[in-house]
Amino acid sequence: MNSKLWKKHFIIVSSVNFFLTLIFYLLLVTIAVFAVDYYSATTSQAGLVTGIFIIGTLIGRLYIGRAIDKIGRKKTLFIGLIFFTMTTLLYFVNIGIAFLLITRFIHGIALGVASTATGTIAAQIIPAARKGEGIGYFSMSTTLATAVGPFIGLLMMQKVSFQVINTFQFTRLFANALIIIWP
Repeated sequence: MNSKLWKKHFIIVSSVNFFLTLIFYLLLVTIAVFAVDYYSATTSQAGLVTGIFIIGTLIGRLYIGRAIDKIGRKKTLFIGLIFFTMTTLLYFVNIGIAFLLITRFIHGIALGVASTATGTIAAQIIPAARKGEGIGYFSMSTTLATAVGPFIGLLMMQKVSFQVINTFQFTRLFANALIIIWP
């Protein structure tokens, strides 16, 4: 039985998880400022714009389990990544705070789908003999992204516009989708 942990698929799924989480935390610290600056949102509206994403994530996680079993892990992850990536384009549409709330909710659902798929894939590809170690390393991809995502987001907010931040997240996520389909 092959118990090698650091195989191509494990590295890819950990990297994808890292960048999904990085984008989540990058947006977590920047989106309220964006809502206030671009939409003249009140403080409570800006808080809702931030929080509704998490509600979407919970809903995405609730309903994706069966889909993973039905259509497969990799296909579900690819769909989730495409959905997450395409939703970032909606941040460029400036038609009101209600549209931003809907965008955030849908974007959250997409993260719930993609991140649940990455966790499922990791749990299934890690060799049984190294399950604890593998889950620990996979979880570190989340921890590292949690550490650097807010820093990058706040640094970018000081230096560039939200459109540049959004372009950054779109290109990073698009690259993730390409990595998944690469043989």
